[in-house]
Amino acid sequence: MSGLFTLIKPFVESAAGEGQITVSDVNNLVPWKQTNPIRVKINQANFQLLGSDGGELESHIVIDTGEKTGKMEVTTNYEQAFVLAETEEEAMDRIEETFLMLDKITDACATNIIRGLVVSGPPGIGKSFGVEKQLAAANMFRTLEGRDPKYEVVSGGVSPIGLYQKLYFNRSKEQVLVFDDCDGVLFEEECLNLLKAALNSGDKRRICWNKESRVLQVEDIPEVFDFEGSIIFLSNIDFEKSIAKGSRISAHLEAIMSRCHYMDLEIGSQRDKLLRIKQIIRDGMLAPYDFAPQQEQEVLVFINENAEYLRELSLRMVKKVADFVKADPKGWVEMAEATCLQREAKFKRLLAKRTEAAKRGLVLAEQV
Repeated sequence: MSGLFTLIKPFVESAAGEGQITVSDVNNLVPWKQTNPIRVKINQANFQLLGSDGGELESHIVIDTGEKTGKMEVTTNYEQAFVLAETEEEAMDRIEETFLMLDKITDACATNIIRGLVVSGPPGIGKSFGVEKQLAAANMFRTLEGRDPKYEVVSGGVSPIGLYQKLYFNRSKEQVLVFDDCDGVLFEEECLNLLKAALNSGDKRRICWNKESRVLQVEDIPEVFDFEGSIIFLSNIDFEKSIAKGSRISAHLEAIMSRCHYMDLEIGSQRDKLLRIKQIIRDGMLAPYDFAPQQEQEVLVFINENAEYLRELSLRMVKKVADFVKADPKGWVEMAEATCLQREAKFKRLLAKRTEAAKRGLVLAEQV
């Protein structure tokens, strides 16, 4: 579709870098027809946003169409305005500084200065690796002495009674309990109540289990104890956006944010993820592979050229591609295409090859 259409709902970006807008289904050139909203899948570069005077609005201008308030407002997206003015090197330095700040805050958790931290960011950008690396460094001497480190990482699903047990076994000072990929607890009422109690900002954080439990009896765990440790919660959920949208757990997210420190790693768009990948490769991520500079560049080029079709745009995907380069320096591209790309990309390439072969055949026929 093409033409001038009235905007009903602004552009909403999807995880793959594309998105949709909602417009009137009638072109403004025929305003006498009855209008209905229609959603259009589109890339942000494929449409222009015009003001009431017909002039093009810059990309950092945000249109609130008044869907909730009933009043249309024009505001500025300051983050986008800033990002548009920075170079790639500046952006990578900014992202690196953000992760260095995460390292410092993790150290503060390891010494019990900070007792609660939520880190928000998409999967596969290095949240877990950075936090675990800092905690391991903080416990280096304990490890060398053969003692257990004073931190534990919990991943996956956690039941309320399981959470209570983890809190008890990590209750002492300078103990850090890390929840990684445990977003499910945010949707479980009992888990949330336990988590909020453990993150309480008061001097005493008392945790209670007011139900009979054989599990606690067997483990000799009391029904009441004081939690003095620190908690780091690594989440794929953007708390601020979820609260702004009024999701069903927004009240709980607000309660958690009010009890602890909240850090957004500021990586949401495809561009941010690609720059994070480039920054990590620049800082030596692929050094263990002992690649030549050209091979590192080939990995980065493959990720950039196929970002739209990768099964996952992440640091994990970079390692998968690097594994293939190490295994077969000459034939790795075919291996990577077969396993790392979505099905659509495969057929896109087959179609391109067929088209190219047809062109070559046509040129050959003309020459004959």
